[in-house]
Amino acid sequence: MTTTPRWLSESYGPGGGGAAEGILRHLDATELDPLTLLVRESAQNSWDARTGDGPVDYRVELRSLSPTEAPIWRDLLLENAPTTEHLELRASLARPVIRVLTVTDTGTKGLGGPTRADVVADGDSDFVSFVRKTGSSQDLDSRGGTYGYGKVVFHLASKPHTVLVHTRCRASGRLETRLIGWAVNESYSTDTVEGPKTFTGRHYWGRVQDGYVEPLVGEEADEVARRLGLRALPEGETGTTVAVIEPGFGERDDAEAMRWIADAIVWNLWPKMLPEGGQPPMRFSITYDGTDVPVPRPSEVPHLRPFLWAHGGMNVLIEHKTRKRPLGRFGVRKFIAPPGKPPRAAQEAGIGGRLHHTCLMRPVDLVVKYLEGPPFFEEHGGYAAVFRADKGMDRTFALSEPASHDNWMVDRLQDLDERRLAKHALKKIADEMKAASGPAAVVNNAGDGVSLAGMSKMMAGLMAGAPGLGGSAVFPATGDTRSPGPASGSPGTDASNTWEAGSNLPDRPVTHGRRGARLRYLDEPFHDTVDGRAVLVQRFELVDIGKQTVRSRLAVALNDALGREGEPPRGAFVPTVLGWRSDTGEIHRSDELSAEGGDGRVWALIVTPAPDTVTEIVMVSERKGGDV
Repeated sequence: MTTTPRWLSESYGPGGGGAAEGILRHLDATELDPLTLLVRESAQNSWDARTGDGPVDYRVELRSLSPTEAPIWRDLLLENAPTTEHLELRASLARPVIRVLTVTDTGTKGLGGPTRADVVADGDSDFVSFVRKTGSSQDLDSRGGTYGYGKVVFHLASKPHTVLVHTRCRASGRLETRLIGWAVNESYSTDTVEGPKTFTGRHYWGRVQDGYVEPLVGEEADEVARRLGLRALPEGETGTTVAVIEPGFGERDDAEAMRWIADAIVWNLWPKMLPEGGQPPMRFSITYDGTDVPVPRPSEVPHLRPFLWAHGGMNVLIEHKTRKRPLGRFGVRKFIAPPGKPPRAAQEAGIGGRLHHTCLMRPVDLVVKYLEGPPFFEEHGGYAAVFRADKGMDRTFALSEPASHDNWMVDRLQDLDERRLAKHALKKIADEMKAASGPAAVVNNAGDGVSLAGMSKMMAGLMAGAPGLGGSAVFPATGDTRSPGPASGSPGTDASNTWEAGSNLPDRPVTHGRRGARLRYLDEPFHDTVDGRAVLVQRFELVDIGKQTVRSRLAVALNDALGREGEPPRGAFVPTVLGWRSDTGEIHRSDELSAEGGDGRVWALIVTPAPDTVTEIVMVSERKGGDV
């Protein structure tokens, strides 16, 4: 049966109920920007709805309705719509240009289960939880969400607080499409044909029957969605689109807002962008009036890269030793601060020009917050850390989160034992950050102290090389991707084809010798201590089969204007090769390495840097009996 969809305002029943304005105000406690909140909460909803068959695709699209589309929206959405006094939808649809922001996920199961809140669900109840209920707790197992308030971000993003939901799910074993709209605003009282009545401020749009609104379903839902111009879900797939009518971006214009969304995705969802088994768990795309808005890869963001390194090296167990309870894993990396400021979406998260933070996350790998620690002891240095809660602590930390999921408020935990464990974890994290912020000077072979951080504005600490394809380039310890061109005497380098730093990336740079010998750098150079000396370590493997000789070319790199120093001043210290470490831990103390290639073994070049300088590392490999 085809009916004209229309609005119905929800009135209070004899037993009362919750006013809609309470829902809108529930997220007011957070200091997050509304667009950041929209990204965090909607992506979390998408992740929680994943089917497990593959990655979740998450798409944000902003478009202005064409002159032929706008009248259709007015015809379909003004039928029995509340007056402007009680909802601003009529005013929004009367605008010359109507804008719609859609958030779509696929690789998800859609909003299935019963469509009525008074029906006991035998299985999924996603539709009721998303559309009907508010504030109900979710099953915490492998989910990011703990409350039913996250969906309110869609209404907060809309000037008239109005959204449409187009979803395809499985109902009774068959695919079913559903389309419904609803709005949330202030409660009110007004005269009706039945006399004065009070209303909750919730308004629903769809097929009205028996005093409430059911979604349009099946072919009817698909046809109305098509008329509205909503992007069709892939044939045979489940998923959900939420359309936000007339989004509000504050003082930002549309282009600025979409760039903010892109940055918010990277800074809040980067763990979901890291490859796992060849592809990331989530894939993100943004479109603005038909034009793609680039979403940077995390490894392309200088201020974010150190967190990727720390994430790939979470080898510190945070535990409560007396109770023998693991609390989480911790990783930290020190580095030379990247130049410039991070994007505003990162600054909103507390990331300023200097990094001295720990990224907190639960096992679901969604960023909770960046916890600020003590600044690094030298101006141009920094540290980034990641703490992932143990699965046994997931529920504890989840219960400590506010509705916006952007903090761990452990003092609010009711269970005394859980509160003590959570506070102990945060104390241990604070201890680790304090240790990371202090000096880490060790003695070099000349007896002088060598700091692992920067010593001046010109030569801000230690730098190490990482190659582009076919040659070498200088990279600071932050992984900043500036390429000065080929080092003297090295093979030719395409300076524009530089390596994207990040130990979690699947593709590794390979240097190609003139006779085919190849050497693959496995990750960024990092600081270490060997025999009480401050050293730089570069891990690599020999790609080609056969006996090979590996040599290093070390130099002191100056600033961009001065280039690299070929001959050191008389009596000056120079970087030297301490040795070559095999994957068994054995160190071969020689200037060059003779090894068999193509066997998958991992080697590491160990370099003793000159104090207070910038060290450039280049490695070349040659087959026995020939040059590279």
